[in-house]
Amino acid sequence: MIVFRNVTKRYGTKMFALRNVSMNVEKGEFVFLVGRSGAGKSTVIKLLLKEIEPTSGDIFVAGKNLRQLSSWKIPQLRRNIGCIFQDFKLLPNKTVFENIAFALEVIGKPSYVIQSQVPQVLQLVGLAEKAEHYPHELSAGEQQRISMARAFVNPPPLLLADEPTGNLDPYTSEGIMKLISRINKIGTTVLMATHDKALVDSVRMRVVELDEGEVVRDQEKGVYGYET
Repeated sequence: MIVFRNVTKRYGTKMFALRNVSMNVEKGEFVFLVGRSGAGKSTVIKLLLKEIEPTSGDIFVAGKNLRQLSSWKIPQLRRNIGCIFQDFKLLPNKTVFENIAFALEVIGKPSYVIQSQVPQVLQLVGLAEKAEHYPHELSAGEQQRISMARAFVNPPPLLLADEPTGNLDPYTSEGIMKLISRINKIGTTVLMATHDKALVDSVRMRVVELDEGEVVRDQEKGVYGYET
């Protein structure tokens, strides 16, 4: 699903965000991308969304070389990637239902599909009763669950999560993690960037660690630290 082949991202002449990174993420896999702030985690996410370009190296998503992807094909790439962010990125003037529906509207889904799928995904994240609420009326945990519903309403082959529990308490984080794990079990590949040690240690999935833009560890069923 994801291949990084000798990928370097440099800003200017001396500032490296990534240095010669190579890694593979298989279809259906769940991978934690860990490392301290500035290690390069968000750069990986931005490269996969083609928000930025690598300085050198190749990146493949579902077999497509992103360096060779025409600009007019970028929206199609992003439609096949679900995204969850720390700051939720909900539209403040739209209701919960409308926020989720918008993800289907932009890809041209007809009204009858929207009216069917949005309630289903709200039920999945346990917020069916909040459909007519606005984002400011929800707790942080509820907003993140709506963000997840929006990312998954048109089930993507790949889900990217960039610090999705960063603003949440441990109890709420655990609930979000269970939802992401459920999505993964349905068949969606998950790459989750996080510095939430307790979360990583509790789930024990594959861990790829970045330090100063380099891969320093790739461990199956790992923990945040090096303990086994």
